[in-house]
Amino acid sequence: MNLADHNTLAPTSYSLGEPSKHTIIHQKNDLFVAHEHLFQNATPTRFYHHQADTFLFIMKGELYLQQSTPKNEQESVLKKHQGIWLKALTINSITLLSPTVELCLIRLPSTTNITKDDLLKKVSSGTVESTLERNKIKTWPLWKGVSEHISLELYPPYYAETLYYQKMATQYFLPLNGTIYISNEQKHSDACPDLGRIIPNKIPRAILNPSTESITVLSVTIQQHTKGRVLLLKKSK
Repeated sequence: MNLADHNTLAPTSYSLGEPSKHTIIHQKNDLFVAHEHLFQNATPTRFYHHQADTFLFIMKGELYLQQSTPKNEQESVLKKHQGIWLKALTINSITLLSPTVELCLIRLPSTTNITKDDLLKKVSSGTVESTLERNKIKTWPLWKGVSEHISLELYPPYYAETLYYQKMATQYFLPLNGTIYISNEQKHSDACPDLGRIIPNKIPRAILNPSTESITVLSVTIQQHTKGRVLLLKKSK
């Protein structure tokens, strides 16, 4: 089976006032991912009141955020590649500060514990320390739970990794500048869509960056456990 066989239903879009739109990419109990493409002349302001804590990440543009809780009200300006948790059952309003804004909304499993320190705090590659992960991939952990994490990953030019699968984890990859390719067992590589790619557990994959420039990727992983990554090494003849 290839990666396409394991994609969820095709993304579903609905209008927020033409041409602004909301697109649901993945909607299951374990993970929700949606994108919004907002235009200032059509949707200058938007309100959110989610039933669960929701991570808001800015892909393009700039906005002003007001978060109202029973005890206080906080104001923030969010710029490109910055994120913040929106607390469940609170009123959040955004006002566009640029002609267009593209953002990503992420909800993790209901058992995920978002602490008070996580809420109302802007995160980006400039606010967290980077680490070197597998194959010297530079990673900025925007948020990390017991078995879930949201991070920015920097794939260097001409990067190619060994085919692998995750025993338990589901992953979402969203390129933020440029195009990464995802290879499967048959060594067939597809460009990762602009809306990103959901890859379920146990599905072989390898990330490739054939370009001359580094590519930053928003990465979301759920049900990640120690030693859950299994390399598929080539058999010797």
